[in-house]
Amino acid sequence: MKYLSLLFFVLLLSGCDVLVLSEPPVKPVTDQQSAWQAHNKRLSQLDTWNIDGRISVRLDEEAWHANILWRQIDKAYHIQIFGPFGAGAIQLDGSPQAVVLTHDGRQTHSNDPEQLLAQQIGWRVPVKGLRFWTVGQAIPGEPAQIELDPAGRLAILRQNGWKIRYRRYVDTAGFTLPGKIFMDNEGLDVRLVIDNWQITRQPG
Repeated sequence: MKYLSLLFFVLLLSGCDVLVLSEPPVKPVTDQQSAWQAHNKRLSQLDTWNIDGRISVRLDEEAWHANILWRQIDKAYHIQIFGPFGAGAIQLDGSPQAVVLTHDGRQTHSNDPEQLLAQQIGWRVPVKGLRFWTVGQAIPGEPAQIELDPAGRLAILRQNGWKIRYRRYVDTAGFTLPGKIFMDNEGLDVRLVIDNWQITRQPG
């Protein structure tokens, strides 16, 4: 089942070229706030993308590591997490209104993806926040504290009880996007390493 699901996902992405990521040198700017506002405005237009990477979750002495495939189309998403669940992958298909989790051939419906994952695998992964944090943005309309790097990009973001640290950026398809993100919340440590970005629709 895992391999069939993965094959299906790869076929969905077959119309997109896998982009080679390059880590650009940090170029300090004189006005970080202006650079951040311009960068954030451009990111706000980026609503359709795919990532292929790895995610790890750790709490005290317990931890799991998995591969992750994420396809974002406007406000809808298709996420596969596979690796730590034996023969069965976790698949999330959702929108702001509802989410369906598929695991071992069974489907579970909810309107809360974090709660659903916690029930199924015992870990709370911040799916709603990751939609924005993955591209290097704060969740719009929600309180946040930000610290910028010398290039005017997010270095540290504090939001919804999470501290998000951006450890690496990469250039891809004309965007500068995160390549490594560390997140922690009350001892829960989540790390996301993105191996490939695919921008499937350029902003107009």
